[in-house]
Parts: sequence; C-alpha cells; structure tokens
Amino acid sequence: MHSSLFFKFFPPPQFMLMKHAGLQVSDETIRCLEFRSHAGRTVLSKYGEMALPEGVIDGGEIKDEKSLASALKEFGKKHGLSYVKVSVPEEKSYLFQTDVPAADVHGIAQNIEFKLEENVPLAASDTLFCFDLMSTAGGTSHASVSVVPRSYIDDLGRLLADANMHPVAFEVLPKAVARAVIPSHAVDAELIVYIMKKKTGIYVVSRGVVCFTSTFGWGSDSVASEDAADVSSLTREINRIYTYWMSHDTALGSITKIVLVGSAAPRFEETLRQAVMDSGITVAVAHVWQNVLDIDHYVPPIEEQDSLNYAAAAGLAMDL
Repeated sequence: MHSSLFFKFFPPPQFMLMKHAGLQVSDETIRCLEFRSHAGRTVLSKYGEMALPEGVIDGGEIKDEKSLASALKEFGKKHGLSYVKVSVPEEKSYLFQTDVPAADVHGIAQNIEFKLEENVPLAASDTLFCFDLMSTAGGTSHASVSVVPRSYIDDLGRLLADANMHPVAFEVLPKAVARAVIPSHAVDAELIVYIMKKKTGIYVVSRGVVCFTSTFGWGSDSVASEDAADVSSLTREINRIYTYWMSHDTALGSITKIVLVGSAAPRFEETLRQAVMDSGITVAVAHVWQNVLDIDHYVPPIEEQDSLNYAAAAGLAMDL
C-alpha cells in the first residue's frame, strides 16, 4: 500500500520527518494528540481538546475565520503545538477508485491526475489528492483516491501558520480514523461508524484502505434513548451502505465487522448488534490504541470512553 499525502507526488521535504502532533479540526471541537518514545515504548506526550462555538465550522465549511483563528492560536499555545498533521473533514473531500497502469509512484500519480476531472467536479489545477494502492495484477494497479479543493487546504494552512503551527501534511478524516481503529493486519472489509453529536460518518475499509465514505445528519444528540426506534435512522443507513457494498465491491472483501467510534458509541453497541444479528456481522466498540500503544505495559492517561473521541487525532499522530 502506498499513500502520497496531500502534496501530490513530490518528495516530502525534510521538515516532514519532524515529530508531529495529530490535530483534528471538526465542526464542534479542536483536538490534538502526540506520541513520543519513552524507555523503549510509545507513550502519550500531550493531548487536549477545545470546544468551538456553534457556527464557526458547519459541515466542514469554515464559516467564521476570525473565531477559528483565535481558537487555533489559543489551543496551539496552550498545548505547545508546532508541527502538526491535520484532518480534512469528509464533507470537504471526494473519494473514488480507479485502475491505473502499474508504474513507479510518480507515474501512477500522473495517471491519476489525468483522471481527476472525470471523477470530481473540480478542475485538476484546483485540487490536491492522495492515493492508496490496494493491489497490482496483470500490469494494472487499483488505487483509492482522495481529493480535496486546493483552496480549502490553502485557507486552513494560512490559519495554522497565523497560529504558529506548521502542517507537515493534511489527511482526510476517515483515513486517520481507520489508521487508529482497524488492525494493521486486517484482510476483510470492515465498516467504521463514527458517531458524533450532530452527524455520523460511515466508512468502508478494505485491507486497511478507505474505499467508501458517507456522512449523514444523525448524531448522538438526535436521540432521546438508545432503543431501536430512536436508532432506526442509523440502522437504515448502515443497511443501505452494506447492501451497496455487497452488491458492487465484494472483490475487495465482504463486510464482516462494524467498528463503533465516538464517545457515545458504547450507548448504541447492543442495539446495533441486535439489528445486524441475522447477517452474521460482529459489532464492537473501537480500540483506539491497538496499533500504537502496548496497553499491557502502559496505561494512557485518557479514559477508555474518552479515547473514542481521539481516534482521528491518534491516527494523525502516528508516524507518517
């Protein structure tokens, strides 16, 4: 698998090798997390969060640059952030899959660039993209491509620079979450259900690569309880995506597991388990630290339920 980051296919400059924190900027919250090595083990060196006033960011769109700039400056100073890898909300990205002639990274990236305008409603010159190679056979490589508007990266990069933070890379949120919560050795397809307060992201991950994403307007604040009636919107959306995947993309693996993310996720675990019982799919709350920390010898200073809010930041903080 290869991932190119959002600097197209150019070799990363030396500063990208600097130790960095993961920085998630969402509609509701700014979160950061950083790892360091201590006595031969990886440990948490910093973490924190700050609530954003309602309306500063809406659906991934920055609505109030002044307020966001102020919040980033305060947050960065409080936590001593310098180099950061930054999330891009799913709503601001496009995802598609394509087959390209097998070649070196530079050649594959050029081929994908030629295909951008066939797959996203933006001029190629107005985009930045990254890609993961899923397989190569018969002289052809299969790639999963994430694309974001260049203007969004430029605007967010400017706000970070004003806050004295230096982005080493930008990454779409589903990829960051998947890096943290999907086992590094996974071979089957898994469905991540990231429950936030006002929306939920559903991502299909096959062999560690995000292949499908969808975000819809149902969140933990949408329900009064965890009974089946209140969760019906969520179960319908999961069933819709499951049916689509199983009818179109079984070559990339059948979905065998649903992984729940977000601090509210445990509330819905049993209801969702009952809803998919007949399909044979397992349902489990995510283990955020599984790919980076040895919890048998180190207990991170974040409560287990709270860690479910840090999945994106943790994935971003992991080594590039």
